[in-house]
Amino acid sequence: MTVLVMTDAMRELAARAELDTVTAADLPPGAGEVLAAGWVREPGGAWVLGARRRSYSGDRAAFDDLTGYEAAVNGRAVHDLDLPRGEERAALLLRRGYALSREVLHLVRAVPDAPAVTALITVSVSSTEDPEWVGNQTFWARHVGERPYVEIDDPASPELLMSMDSAFPPA
Repeated sequence: MTVLVMTDAMRELAARAELDTVTAADLPPGAGEVLAAGWVREPGGAWVLGARRRSYSGDRAAFDDLTGYEAAVNGRAVHDLDLPRGEERAALLLRRGYALSREVLHLVRAVPDAPAVTALITVSVSSTEDPEWVGNQTFWARHVGERPYVEIDDPASPELLMSMDSAFPPA
C-alpha cells in the first residue's frame, strides 16, 4: 500500500498532471540505472539507492542521523533538460517524479526485512535569473527514534509537496 500526502497546491497540480495515467513512459532518463541498481543497506543501517550512492560525494560523518544522510544520498533533481518551458512543465516534472518514486517504492517492498520508505517530491520555481519550474525528489527509511526528513503538516501550504510512504505491516 502506498499512502499519498500532499499540500492543496500539489493536489491541484496532481489533478492537472493526471497521475492516474502515469506509466513507465513517464520515467525520467536514467531511471533504468537507478532501478537496476536497487536498494542497498549500508553497514551502519542506512538505506540508499545503489546508483545514487555511487555518485554521492558527501561524508556520512557529517550527519547526526540516518534519515538526513539517506535524504542527502538519495536526493536528486528530477531530470528536466528535455522538457519544454512554461506552465505545462510543472505537471511533467510531477509525472516524472511520481513515476520514479512509485517504482523505487515498489523495489523496496521486494527487499526482505526492508523498513517503510518515504519518497518526497517537490516542484517549485527556481530562484535563478530566468525562473523556471524545477522538481526534486528524495527517499528515506523510517528509523526508530528518528524524525522524518520532512513532514507535510499544513495542507494549505502554498508549497508543492507530495510524499509517498510505502507502508509495511509490522514484522
